[in-house]
Amino acid sequence: MTAVALDLLQAVSAVSGLIRVDGNTLRLAAPNPLPDELRARVRQHEAEIVALLSAAEPADPPATKAPVPESAADLPREIADGVRAMLAANGAHGIPPQRWPRVQRDAARLVEGGWAQQALALGWTAADLFGCDQRAPWHRLDRAGLVLLTGGHEIVELSTDDAALRTSSGSVLRYRRRPPARPPVALFWELLMSAQATGRPLTRPSSEERMAATHLAGPRRHPDHDHS
Repeated sequence: MTAVALDLLQAVSAVSGLIRVDGNTLRLAAPNPLPDELRARVRQHEAEIVALLSAAEPADPPATKAPVPESAADLPREIADGVRAMLAANGAHGIPPQRWPRVQRDAARLVEGGWAQQALALGWTAADLFGCDQRAPWHRLDRAGLVLLTGGHEIVELSTDDAALRTSSGSVLRYRRRPPARPPVALFWELLMSAQATGRPLTRPSSEERMAATHLAGPRRHPDHDHS
């Protein structure tokens, strides 16, 4: 059944969607609702897709802080300072603590590999790269920037409209750049400063955040019409 799961991942990618596994649940980001037939097939084969993505997902790195890449100095000051804040932080509000080192590593690799600089030159914004939902950053993939969607995979290509990610199994997933983000989207370093300043718990989601989580079994929503 691996072939079926791969076919479905490629079909979702072909319509600019992205699927991520979260425990035993699939979480989907797409600029437009999936066709009903494709959505039904994804639900039907959810277990196979979870198994495939779980096997392909890189192991979490050790819980050590990623070094700040020297190339961060080539970024605009706000972004460079923000990346340094991310890499120095012990966690972020709404991000599972066991996943935070991976987010830090993906942020460091985005800068270290020159991808952040290339993306900015192509017209990507800080929110396109480092944005997240302010209230439920881990779950609201429709508001997530590239760092949160990388998921430990390797960026292999960037254009003005999308990014190609290669998994450890060799398959390629495409993340389509979103339309300009609207509130309550925040930049990661703004979220970090807010969490530290208010004394709010870094990783314990509220009931509102849990309700905001989107998954395949939930109601169909178009991100552009979501005003939560």
